[in-house]
Amino acid sequence: MTHLTAKRIFITGATGFLGGCLAPRLVAEGAHVVALARSEVKAATLKEQGIETISGDLLDLDSLRRGMRDCQIVIHMAAAVDGSYDEMYPATVTGTQNVMNAAADIGVRRVVHVSSIAVYGLLARSLYAEDTPLARAEYPYITTKQLAEEKVKQIGADRQLEWAIIRPGMIYGPRAGLWTKGLFQLASLRPTPFIGDGSGNAAPIYVDDVVEMLVRAAASDRAINQIFNCVMDPPPTWREFIGVYQRLAQHSTWLSIPISPVYAAAAAIMLFAPRKTVLRDLPDGLNWLTHKKRYPMDKSRLLLGWEPQISLDEGIARCAEWLRTTRLLPVITG
Repeated sequence: MTHLTAKRIFITGATGFLGGCLAPRLVAEGAHVVALARSEVKAATLKEQGIETISGDLLDLDSLRRGMRDCQIVIHMAAAVDGSYDEMYPATVTGTQNVMNAAADIGVRRVVHVSSIAVYGLLARSLYAEDTPLARAEYPYITTKQLAEEKVKQIGADRQLEWAIIRPGMIYGPRAGLWTKGLFQLASLRPTPFIGDGSGNAAPIYVDDVVEMLVRAAASDRAINQIFNCVMDPPPTWREFIGVYQRLAQHSTWLSIPISPVYAAAAAIMLFAPRKTVLRDLPDGLNWLTHKKRYPMDKSRLLLGWEPQISLDEGIARCAEWLRTTRLLPVITG
C-alpha cells in the first residue's frame, strides 16, 4: 500500500488502454476510484472491477464536478488521438481546461495530467529533457497536447491547484494498438521494411512502468508542479525495438528503404499540404525517425525514485498471449 490508501481518486480515460491498467492498480493500492464514463456499457465494465462511475464527458463541467466531489486527486488521461485540429481541440484542450477548473472548483488537491513526449515536436535533437523548449509543429496531436499542457500550468498557477505532468513515450503492452498490434504487424512482414537502417532511437515504455510513475506522481509531494519524461533510458534503436517483435514472428529479415528519395517526396508533399495537418511535418518527422536521441530520466529517478523495470524482451514477451488472441500470432498447440 502507498499514500493513496483510502484516498478518493477521480480518473478520466479509465476505459482506454492506459486507464484500463491504472484503475485496477489504484484499487489494489487501497484507493476509492471514481471514473468518468460516457456510456452505460463502459460504466458496467468498470463497475465489475469495483470502480464507481459517473456518467458524463470532458465537455460537461457539471458531470466533472459531480465525479470529483470529495476526491483529493484527479488523474487525467482522456484525450483525442486522431482527427483534424478542429476535431481534436475540444477533447484534448477544452477537456483539459474543464478538468483543471472543475478540480479547482471542488477543492481537489492535485491533478496528474498524462501528456506525451510528442509535445517536444519533431525537430531533431539529441536530447529531450523536461526543460527543453517545445518545438512548433503542424500535426494536430502535437499542437493540442502542447496547448493542453499550457492549460494545466496556467490554471494550476491561477487557481493554486497542484499539478504534475507525465510525458510517456510509445506505450506498448497487451491491448496496445499502434505500438503492439501495429508494430507487430509491421515486424511480421518478410522482410520488414523501414525507412533507413533503423539506427535512430525509438522511445518505448511498457504500460506497467507508466502506471507505476502515475501512482508515484499522485502520491509524492516531490511531484508537485513538475514535469516528468516516462521512457526507457537509454533508449533502444528502432531496429532493436522492432527486432524483438520480429523474433516473435520468427524471422529477422530487414529491408532498408533509402532515406533520400523518401525525404524528397516528403518535402514535395509538404509544399502542397494544408495547414494544421501532419503532412506539413513529414520532413521533420523523417529526421526525427532516423535521428539518434535520448529522453533522460534523471529527474524521475531523483524526485520519484522511478525508472523503467520492464525490459523490451520481457515486455514484448508479455504481449505474446494477447497477440495470439487477436490471431496475429499463431496459437501454440501440442
